[in-house]
Amino acid sequence: MLALAGAALGLTLTGSAVAGGHVAVPAPPASPTSASQIQNIDQVKTAIKGYYGDTTTAQVDPVDNSIDGGDKALHTFSSTSAYVKEMAGIEAHAQAYLEDPYRGHHHHHHAHGQKAVLFDVDDTTLNTYSYEIYSNFVYNPTTNAAFVNAGVFPAVPGMPALVSWAQDHGYTVFFLTGRPESQRAGTQANLQSVGYPAVPNAQLYLKDLSAPWLSSCATSTPVCTTVQYKSLTRQHIESMGYDIVANFGDQYSDLTGGFADKTFKVPNPMYFLP
Repeated sequence: MLALAGAALGLTLTGSAVAGGHVAVPAPPASPTSASQIQNIDQVKTAIKGYYGDTTTAQVDPVDNSIDGGDKALHTFSSTSAYVKEMAGIEAHAQAYLEDPYRGHHHHHHAHGQKAVLFDVDDTTLNTYSYEIYSNFVYNPTTNAAFVNAGVFPAVPGMPALVSWAQDHGYTVFFLTGRPESQRAGTQANLQSVGYPAVPNAQLYLKDLSAPWLSSCATSTPVCTTVQYKSLTRQHIESMGYDIVANFGDQYSDLTGGFADKTFKVPNPMYFLP
């Protein structure tokens, strides 16, 4: 995860349409000629908190006090927030599609494989708003790992029900995350603790550059971009006889590169991963 403050908090692919009729907010210019072309950092942060319905919890951060100087109360989203309502609409649209995915023109060359769905983790199935507020939207690998390994993230609202529904209706469920292999145990435990079905190791892909299907990008510069890592892993899954009927992600880099019949963009205004 790469958290970026300021105008970059809202960066997405300009004008990109996504499933459900949503369109990306245009990014500011890479080389602005005037400050008026850039959203104010503090206003963006305030808008993000309003969108999630910022709520303080009784839970404290899992980071060692010697690192951050003391316990901080964790924040979460409100059950009545715009975020929760938007997620409900996306999930309803996704379930309606999954009920009959091969109608019309949705067929592709793997349409006769074992049907599967694929989900990203951070801010697709587990909500990291608590970490973004804790870190003031600035990613730090040490403090982020403490949150991940402690398994403190709540579920993205409605997603456990959608995942369980898909599994109950014959879909093989895969999770694909950019988290490193060292965070496998924390990831599995967190997913299960917030209501997702148990995730077998073979259905949870974390970033391991020694995987043979990543050989083409493991020595490239930069090393295995998000798009390369995720699209090559989806290709690997389909090579095993699966048809990825739907691919869910909060970043456009989770969704581009093919090897899925349909993509669903989950809202995330907090950070951008190219």
